[in-house]
Amino acid sequence: MQRRKLAGPLIYWCCERESIRKKRVAGAPYPWTEDPILRQYRFTNLRRRDDRVSQWIIKHVLERGLDHELDVFLKWSALARWVNWPPTLEKAQRMNCISRTDIDLIAIGQLIDALVAQDEKAWTGAYMIRPAKPPYSPMRKGMFIATIVVGKEFVGVIDRVKLGLSANSVQATCELLQEANFWGPFMAGQVVADWTYTPLLASAADLNTWAPQGPGSRRGFNRLLGRPLKQHISPEEWSEQLQLWRAEIIQELGAEYTTLTAMDVQNALCETDKYLRVRYGEGRPRAVYDTAEGLF
Repeated sequence: MQRRKLAGPLIYWCCERESIRKKRVAGAPYPWTEDPILRQYRFTNLRRRDDRVSQWIIKHVLERGLDHELDVFLKWSALARWVNWPPTLEKAQRMNCISRTDIDLIAIGQLIDALVAQDEKAWTGAYMIRPAKPPYSPMRKGMFIATIVVGKEFVGVIDRVKLGLSANSVQATCELLQEANFWGPFMAGQVVADWTYTPLLASAADLNTWAPQGPGSRRGFNRLLGRPLKQHISPEEWSEQLQLWRAEIIQELGAEYTTLTAMDVQNALCETDKYLRVRYGEGRPRAVYDTAEGLF
């Protein structure tokens, strides 16, 4: 592969975001950075698995579900990432909606809609969950996600998804999942990334070489290379450059970051683009850091 110039803004964001995480974990008082953008707005961690919700899902869904039947595990982990809010997931577990051999998607959908009806927080704003459209409206969002997006569409391709898992390929699994309605590259990538934290894909052959192209990561990719933000990126160029930037980040931060995956790099591209949009006055992120909630 031909080596390209180090992307300064990407490396800066990665280093500063990791510095913030380490200071917070060590118990240092807020603020953990002098950067006004990183102090005000919420950004994900460099390594996706270090995010608070991801840590909860790893511990309480992925690790706890390893003894479940495979279909149950896949459905529950997929729904958990759509919900992305531990208190709701905990309530579903306390209601015994998930067992080793079964998952009650209807009950979980009803739970979510009941929480929303009571003005309780049911999921985070990380993923834009929109109301059901015809022919599923006026179904509420909880039932729509639980019984249609997961219970019908995901289940409809679950055997195909297993072929990707058997092939030990992140790319194949993600692309097969996208054959289901409502499963675009972003959400398919998020769920498949969770499976890389399990024996299903932990040793995938393409773990460090492939990740889906999302709108934010494409903008970041093109921005760093000084190109029009909407310029087409070929799969070959995308994969090659992700690997080069991954190597640059590891070189800068040290050997402990060899666990950085291609999915982490594409996530960092998206977050760097978000950071630069604020710096250049092009827009502001929706999520503001809240010290009271400890969300950082």
